[in-house]
Amino acid sequence: STTTYYPALSTMKLSSLLVILAAAGQSHAWTPRPATSNVITNVNGGKRHQAKTVAVSGPLSVRGGTSLEMTPASSLVTTLVPRIGILTSTLLYFSPFTAVRQASTNESLNDLNPVPLAIMAVSSLCWLVYGLSVRDPFVTLSNVPGSIASIWYVTAVLPLLKGAQLQTTQNIVVGLSALTINLWTWLALTNKSLEQVSSALGLFASGLFIVLSGSPLSTIKTVLSTKNSKSILTQLTFAQITNTALWSAYGLAIKDKFVYGPNMTGLGFGLIQLALKLVFPSK
Repeated sequence: STTTYYPALSTMKLSSLLVILAAAGQSHAWTPRPATSNVITNVNGGKRHQAKTVAVSGPLSVRGGTSLEMTPASSLVTTLVPRIGILTSTLLYFSPFTAVRQASTNESLNDLNPVPLAIMAVSSLCWLVYGLSVRDPFVTLSNVPGSIASIWYVTAVLPLLKGAQLQTTQNIVVGLSALTINLWTWLALTNKSLEQVSSALGLFASGLFIVLSGSPLSTIKTVLSTKNSKSILTQLTFAQITNTALWSAYGLAIKDKFVYGPNMTGLGFGLIQLALKLVFPSK
């Protein structure tokens, strides 16, 4: 019934609205990454000692490259494109909503693949934490609605799963959550600089995103044998292609390998899914 998911839908709509309004605003809080960074160098006697502030040449503090000389074109890519990316990321995270709602209402999973939903629940939280660690408002805001939505997806489909499918989904959620919690704990308690912490978070989030982007292809054997691509969600495919293209452009502009790397890979996976949809239409 609608009462099953109405509170979740209201919460997701509210968070998405607040994120979009924040991204569209002109507040100084939503400027790009700071031009300086405070690097934590060591821990003595349980107290963290902060090294001198390191200035970064140019207007952006970037990872995996040098600072970017701002031109009108590059300014557009580093300001407007990621703002649109926040919208497309939200649409990407919400693309499974109709299928999950229908499955929950009918109490039947039908052709819905739960694997991408299970990975999404952890991946979105990891990207949210990475965005916070590098103080990138665009990366951070783009994952707030998704973190909420993906948790609801998992809680909605778990009661519908049985047997091996239930065990696989539970193993994915628990296993990835355990890896994430242990990574965060290790990074917090070891003598790592802020740069090293952010790099580790970015690498882990990138790996999860690549797995997430390719997870719809987990049913590729069924698609090829049945010549039916119904198990690959059309909305999710188009949202993935658009979203990864925008974030690839942003990542290349700020030279952040943890942004452009996984998104370019995800773009490739999205194009493969689109090809399968065109060659083997849903029946």
